[in-house]
Amino acid sequence: MIKATDLVRPLLPFPELLDRENALRKALAEQVQTRTMSLLERNIQIQKLHSQLLEEERSRLSAAPADGSKPPPLAVTQWRQSNGESCGRLGGDSGTCY
Repeated sequence: MIKATDLVRPLLPFPELLDRENALRKALAEQVQTRTMSLLERNIQIQKLHSQLLEEERSRLSAAPADGSKPPPLAVTQWRQSNGESCGRLGGDSGTCY
């Protein structure tokens, strides 16, 4: 997943937010692999951080002057829509949970 999101990184207005998400993703993967955390718990943690990062991005974008640029690329929109609240539920929404 981290390699896949590397493609989106240069398109994001604040790529360090994705870096934070990927750092957590890596740490949680190790915990799941050592069985100190369940996959469901991992999904909940990713979802929470993802929501926080999107809120931080919104806050930064609203504070920045509007540049009148075109809409974000599809990959950016898809990243923003990934890891919704349903990812933290049993079964999740595997189509958008990363």
